[in-house]
Amino acid sequence: MPGNTERVAKLKTESWLFVCVDGEKTAPLREQHLFGHLDHIEAHNDRYRVAGPLREEPGGPITGSFFIVEADSREAAWDLMRGDPYIASGMYEAVTVRQCVPACGAWMGGVIWDQDEIRADMPKYT
Repeated sequence: MPGNTERVAKLKTESWLFVCVDGEKTAPLREQHLFGHLDHIEAHNDRYRVAGPLREEPGGPITGSFFIVEADSREAAWDLMRGDPYIASGMYEAVTVRQCVPACGAWMGGVIWDQDEIRADMPKYT
């Protein structure tokens, strides 16, 4: 494998990416629900692969949030997220949800693919 990158197992449970964009009504709701939001995250931390605020530039104001959650389905992911006061309050102007596949990188500890397997079954991967 190029660069001797380690092959790691694909995660067993699906991952769901929530991209939440702030709007004009967000600021007071963010302040009002901050500690409920943090409590929700801490209570369900084992279901979050990674999450955090979005900013236009380092140190700038928060302009949204992202969450990658572990769930067996879109509905199960939404069930978790609906319990978050930030979501329940309607704080975000827009929420986009996509199934995502963590496939590589430092957090994964390597890559989930084998290039020879991909070459052998190109239609599956393209």
